[in-house]
Amino acid sequence: MKKDCFNVELEKIKNEDVRQSTEIILNLLPDYFYNMPASTSGKYHPEFSLGDGGLVRHVKVASRICEELFKDEVFSNFDDHKKDLIRMAIILHDGFKSGITYSGHTCSEHPTLMSNYIVENINLLSISLEDAKCVARLIASHMGPWNKDKNGNVILPVPSLDDELLVHLCDYIASRNFLNVAFENNEIVDSVNRENVKVKKKK
Repeated sequence: MKKDCFNVELEKIKNEDVRQSTEIILNLLPDYFYNMPASTSGKYHPEFSLGDGGLVRHVKVASRICEELFKDEVFSNFDDHKKDLIRMAIILHDGFKSGITYSGHTCSEHPTLMSNYIVENINLLSISLEDAKCVARLIASHMGPWNKDKNGNVILPVPSLDDELLVHLCDYIASRNFLNVAFENNEIVDSVNRENVKVKKKK
């Protein structure tokens, strides 16, 4: 199943309906989502998110940043259900990064495409329409100030609510070029395990 590469992230979702709905959408995403780099030009994302599977690694880092922020009292003022909807939004936010079918480049409207897809497929999901619209809202504004098309037309909403700002922040930090996250078998390596990874590589 496609969703298997997000098992670590899915386990963080406490609500079974939200988790199952996230899995369903993950399995409906185009194959390219699991193979393409986070940046098709290679200019706008860190090295770990380039190359084959780079977009998946970007999403994993954004999800991990979210979990770290939830540990901070400043960002923990969401109830458990809202946290799960935020997790769902982050996992799915770039699902149509290159369009409904692969276009070979980043599609400016990809947040709208993903948002609409979730709501349009509500009959397949376990969550309520209200929750689906919440996730769609979070995804729609995840690009923050980069909300215009190539002609300068505003096509996306800018985040303003706390939950929208958090989703954007996680995506923004995960895309910074200076970021250096270690991966092994497409899973984030914690610092406590890095020495073991280095030893394995030397052998």
